[in-house]
Amino acid sequence: MKKILGLLLFCLFFWPNLVGAQALNESEKTAAYFFSPSCSHCRKVESFLQQNNLYEKYNIQKFSIEEKDNQVLLSKIFQFKKISDGGIPVMIIGDELLMGDTPIIENFEQKMESSDQSKGTAAFLQEVGSSQSAWKDIFQKSGISLWVLIGAALADAINPCAFAVLIILVATVTKARGRKSALWCGLLFSLAIFVSYVLMGLGVYKAITVFNLPKIISLVVGILAIIIGLANLKDVFWYGKGFVMEVPFSWRPKMKAIIGRVVSPLGALISGLLVSLFLLPCTSGPYVVILGLLAEKTDFVRTFTLLIFYNLIFIAPMILITLGVSYFNVKAGALEDWRQRNIEKVHLIVGMLMLLIGIYLILGQL
Repeated sequence: MKKILGLLLFCLFFWPNLVGAQALNESEKTAAYFFSPSCSHCRKVESFLQQNNLYEKYNIQKFSIEEKDNQVLLSKIFQFKKISDGGIPVMIIGDELLMGDTPIIENFEQKMESSDQSKGTAAFLQEVGSSQSAWKDIFQKSGISLWVLIGAALADAINPCAFAVLIILVATVTKARGRKSALWCGLLFSLAIFVSYVLMGLGVYKAITVFNLPKIISLVVGILAIIIGLANLKDVFWYGKGFVMEVPFSWRPKMKAIIGRVVSPLGALISGLLVSLFLLPCTSGPYVVILGLLAEKTDFVRTFTLLIFYNLIFIAPMILITLGVSYFNVKAGALEDWRQRNIEKVHLIVGMLMLLIGIYLILGQL
């Protein structure tokens, strides 16, 4: 029991940091690219980077100067380098600057391969003395706010679908095999959901980046977030009428039949993989919004780290319910009663979170 709890705590609190640290070690060839979407020279550089798969080969972090913080940072870099007539596009490799489309296209790969990693890009920006740390600027800022990601993950985590599924599972196994088996089943079920959603997220992310969707994707996913928010608010006032932002009613008997047959940890793992497909209509909305934002960048390691972080938040209530029922003697029936009494409130919270995220994203593009 203590080993299980220790492992869970390790995953929840330390795994994202370890993956991030690994990203630093594996992504030694790092560059910072300052650009503007409206700049024709920048578009030439973007085409060069995309066509030669350089985003996959190197860790290239993009900074749009349409964001004020990035303008300030680039201005400080020019001052530090005593450049009075600086412009964009600018590629920073270590402590060297390549400015203009032709110098970048002709010299980028050679400079990346010969760059002195003891004078890395992050260290250079830190030396410049930007208002934010180099770590935050290069490795955390990717066109998606951490608070947007946490808000979407929380909206996903408190959805009523996952609560109902897990309560049924743990109650069924507790009755058939006891609390110890219920603990293992609940944890493995949560693990299966976690793995499924990370893999599905990577698949959607890859599809979006392959199709090279336009850079207005923040505006598009902002509108999508508002639609999802309004659909959840519909369930607050007219629950059950028309569609619902949950597992479709016609799917529920089949899903309950799958869960009802679970009597072993292995069965819980397999059922979790199957049930994750049933949960998609209920939980995919916030996830798709986040994946759309992540697709603006092509840094796979960083995307994978954020997907891990997102899905750890997503399954956290599942783990708490499992521990509550199987370890702290919380009655499954009481949890289900609470869920049904508060289902409109849950939709209200999810709806408001998604509306706020959508408004934030749209205002950021105006």
